[in-house]
Amino acid sequence: MTKVSVVVPVYNGARTIGLALDALLAQTHKGLEIIVADDGSTDATPELVKGRPVKYLRQENAGPAKARNLGWRAAAGEIIFFTDADCVPEPAWVEKLLRLFEEPGVAAAGGTYGLRNPESLVAQCIHYDIQYRHSRLGREVSYIGSFSLAVRRTALEQVGGFDETFRIACGEDADLSYRLFKAGHKFRFDKECWVAHHFPTGAVHFVRQQFWRGYWIMKLLAKHGSTGSPGYSNFLDALQPPLFGLALGALAAVPFAPGLLPAALTLNLLAFFANFPSVLFGVRASGSPRLFFSAVLFYFRGFAWVLGLAYGAGFLFKGGNK
Repeated sequence: MTKVSVVVPVYNGARTIGLALDALLAQTHKGLEIIVADDGSTDATPELVKGRPVKYLRQENAGPAKARNLGWRAAAGEIIFFTDADCVPEPAWVEKLLRLFEEPGVAAAGGTYGLRNPESLVAQCIHYDIQYRHSRLGREVSYIGSFSLAVRRTALEQVGGFDETFRIACGEDADLSYRLFKAGHKFRFDKECWVAHHFPTGAVHFVRQQFWRGYWIMKLLAKHGSTGSPGYSNFLDALQPPLFGLALGALAAVPFAPGLLPAALTLNLLAFFANFPSVLFGVRASGSPRLFFSAVLFYFRGFAWVLGLAYGAGFLFKGGNK
C-alpha cells in the first residue's frame, strides 16, 4: 500500500483545528501519517493538537509556505496530502485523490470546496464564486489549491517545495503549481472530491483579505509572468483589474473634472456587472435570491484587488523571488 502523509499548517487555529484533525482521523483510507505544522500559534492550538494521535511540529511564525515545507520534509509518505486547519475533509477525501495517481505521469491531484458555514451570506457568496470557477474545470488542470492537494514526494523534492518568501496564505500554492507544471508534471482534478471550508463571514474582512491577494498576485506576476491559470481564470477575470482601475481613477478625477462623471458612471456600471456570470451561478445553485448580494461584495472586491495590485507593484522592480 502507498504510504500517505497529510500535512496541516496552522496558526492560531484553535477554533477549527479539532474538526479538521477528527475528519482526517476518520478517513476511509487507513494508516495515514498526520502531521500538524504549527506556525507559532499563541492560542490553544498546541494543546488541542497534542491531545490527538498526530505528529506535532512547531516553528516560529513565518507563514504557511514554510510550515508546509516543515511538514512534508519530516513526512514518511510517498504521496503528501495538504489541507488547511479551517477545512474539514469528507471521509473519502484521501481515497478519492489517491485514485487519480493510478494514471501514469500524474504528480499532483486536487479537489474542490464544500461549505462549512452556510449560515453566513458572505460565506455563501465566496463559496459559489469558487464553485462557478471549479464548474468550468475538466479532469486535466494546471493549478491546484493547497486546501485540497496531493503531490508525489519526488515532485516536491524536484522543485524544492513551497516558496517561503510568500508570507501569507496567498499565491504560494499557485507558485508551486506553476513550477510543477513547467517541470512537465501532470495534474488531475476531481470536482466530486471536497473539503468543507470555513469561509470568511464578514464583508469587510473579506475585502481586506482580497487587498492582500492583489498584493501577492504581483509577486506571482513578477516571478512567472502570469497571475492566472487556464480554465480557472478567464477573459473577464483578466479584464477586471484594468476595468476597476479605470473606474476608480475616473471616480477620483470627477471632483477635479466634472465632465468625466458620465464616463465614471459608465465604467463603474460595467465593473459592477463584470461578475454577473458568477453571481447568477450562485443564485441558481443556491436557489436563493439573497446571493445577488454577491454583486455588491465582488464590486468592492474588485477595487480591493486594484489597490493591492498597486501596492504590490514593487515586486516588478525587485523581482518575484524577494
